[in-house]
Amino acid sequence: MKTEQTKLKGQASEEQIAAWKAKYKEGIYAITCGVHVAYFKNPGRAELNCAMSKADKERMLDVYEELASLTWVGGSEAILTDDQMFVGACQILKEKLDGKRATLVNL
Repeated sequence: MKTEQTKLKGQASEEQIAAWKAKYKEGIYAITCGVHVAYFKNPGRAELNCAMSKADKERMLDVYEELASLTWVGGSEAILTDDQMFVGACQILKEKLDGKRATLVNL
């Protein structure tokens, strides 16, 4: 029995992904939620600084909304607009805010 791969809503073609990779040298990544997929570029200092400027103890999601808005390159916008999907996407966006782990080495 042959099964057909289900195409996600917002799924980009291989050509489009290759074009984004060429355009965004820092790299891109995808977030999937249910049958939706959205693509984002890895944030640089400018995007991180802008997103962190939205930090407010009473509006914690503003940071993630700003980061998603600044780095979104394509795919299903439902991941950005549907509350349940966006909360799920925030887990991935938090990893991007955390950046790469550094190690302190006392000499």
